[in-house]
This record gives sequence, C-alpha cells and structure tokens, in this order.
Amino acid sequence: MNITICENLKKLRKEKGNTQEELAEHLGISMQAVSKWERGEGYPDITLIPALALYYNVTSDELLGMTDVAINAKIDEYCEKFNKLNHIGDMKACIDIMREALAEYPRNFKLMMNLAHALFSNDNNKDEVINICERVLENCTEDNLRQGAIQLLCFTYPHVGKRDRAIELAKKMPTMCLCSGMLLEHIYERGSEDQVKTLQWNIQEHIDWIRLDLDMLAKQENLTLDEKILCYETSNKLYEAIYYDGNLLFYHNRLAWNYYYLGKYQMKKDKDTTIKHLFMAEKHAVAYDEIAERELPYTSIFVNKCIHSPSGTSKNWIGTECGQLFGRLNEECFVSLHDNPEFIALKERLMERQKSM
Repeated sequence: MNITICENLKKLRKEKGNTQEELAEHLGISMQAVSKWERGEGYPDITLIPALALYYNVTSDELLGMTDVAINAKIDEYCEKFNKLNHIGDMKACIDIMREALAEYPRNFKLMMNLAHALFSNDNNKDEVINICERVLENCTEDNLRQGAIQLLCFTYPHVGKRDRAIELAKKMPTMCLCSGMLLEHIYERGSEDQVKTLQWNIQEHIDWIRLDLDMLAKQENLTLDEKILCYETSNKLYEAIYYDGNLLFYHNRLAWNYYYLGKYQMKKDKDTTIKHLFMAEKHAVAYDEIAERELPYTSIFVNKCIHSPSGTSKNWIGTECGQLFGRLNEECFVSLHDNPEFIALKERLMERQKSM
C-alpha cells in the first residue's frame, strides 16, 4: 500500500469539508483510527478502501496513490500545452485545454489556477475567476498557488464592488523585501555565482516594477502633460542605463509601449516629436518581434547572468508587437496625422511586418 494514502486521505477530507469524526461515523469506526491514518501511523483495512473511494468520489488507485506518476505526467502534458498556447497569446485555446484537463482532474489546483489566469484576460470572466480563486484559497495548501489566487482576487475584487476585501487580502501578503529574491541575495555566499545571478535577476525585476508604477502614475488625472511625459522619459532612461549596450531582448516590448505613450502625449504639443517617438516605438517593436525562439543571454554587466527564455514569456493576445502598434496607431488621438506622409509610411511598414511574421 502506497504511503501517500495518509496525505491523500487528509487532502480529500479537507476538500470535501468534513471532519474526522464525520468520516469515522460514516465508516462505522473510531475517530482515533481516522486520526492515525492521516498521521501515517496506520492504514485503513483493505476492506474499507472501496467505501473510502466511493465516499470521496475517486478510484481506489487514486486513493492509494498508485496512479500518481501517470496522473502527474498527464497533468504536466496539459500544462505544457497550456504554456505553449499562452506564449503565443491564444487565450481561447488556453481556456479550452484547461477545461478539458479539469474535466479529467477536477480537484487539481494547478490546473484551476492556469484556467483562472487565462480567464482573467477577459473582463467578462470576473465571476468565474473569483469562484476558482476562492476555492483554491479555501482548499489548497501550496503557497505558490495560494499566492497566485490572492493576486488574481486582488486584481478582480475591485471591479465587482469588493475593493475592501482586496485591500484586506493584499495587506496580509509579505512586503517586497520579504520576497524570495530579496532574501536569497543575502543568503547566498558573497560573490558566488548564485548571489550574482540573484542580484541581477532582482535588478531586472525592480526596473520592470518601476516601469509599471511610472506607467500607472502617468495615467493619474492630477498630473500635467509635461509630468506625464516625464514619467515615460524616466522609465526609458532606466532601461537604457541598465541595458546600455542595446541588448534589451524581451524589454524591447517595454520601450515600444513607452515610446507609443510618449508619441500619444506629444500629440498635444509637437507632432514632429510625436513622429520621432512613434519611429522609436516601431524600432523596439521590430526588435522584439525578431527575437529568436531560443534562450539568449543579456550582455550588459548589470544583467549578463540573466537569460531570456521564450518559454518563460506569455501574453494575452495573438499576433506581433508590430501588429499591436499598428492597431494603436488607429486610435482617435492620431487622426490629425492620417495625411502625414511619414505616419502613412510608418503604418504601411508595420502592416507589412505583421503580414510577414
């Protein structure tokens, strides 16, 4: 009998939401016997296995842990398919594959969270995202999955009138200085390869968080136009300082967006400057789209231990960065540029690149 039965019994009981006493009463045995099973100090009599499996709506093999290897392999296969679809931004297919997986393994929390992340890309799915994440929080004991559920709930609750609940959850989370990267940089031996890699990874993370905060700050109504522009200029300077050699790889995406916003805000001041910013957005969009689908190293001394891995990136839209920029150039704020020869040529180049990718 596989020793994982004690963990399985405990997990299944918690998922069902019943007590040891209730299970004991159902089986006609003592609560002490159930307690011993869950502590791994004894096993159920073989004659009780079918009744236990029926009670928890699982097979006897699942209860005994006899099929864990095969089940985990199939779940990993589903997750691999999900990650590939997520990488290209096909969220509908991501949702479909996770619904198929959960039909087969309805109690797997990793599959639940994959589905929740895919659903989160569409505002119409808020209720289902909340239901999944609340179920994970209630029943799952894995920290990383619980934290992912809290993150999605914090992002979703404010849109359904539960901002106070989101704040309550967020305040229970550790601060940035308690995250694994910040702790590990102090734990690893000074000057070791592990410490240097962690320090550089943290630099990348911090720059990206600052960019996000500057982007959100720039969208505040109380800022002047010049202050909004300064937010994006400052963000670009940070990236250009860290990736001084121009090898931004994934982060070309960030500068493409920053220069688009600079162009958008400059429309109210100087259209010639707008065109220059949009050309820079094009440059970075093209560079992003041309990144090879393989692991590539960053080369700046600040991040030269970091690797860009395509398998570690995801998006919630299908297409190219050039295609995204082309779509944004059709926004109403750029209407007065529709007769500008440079703007027309820019859109034509982006359209051709979109077609060729």
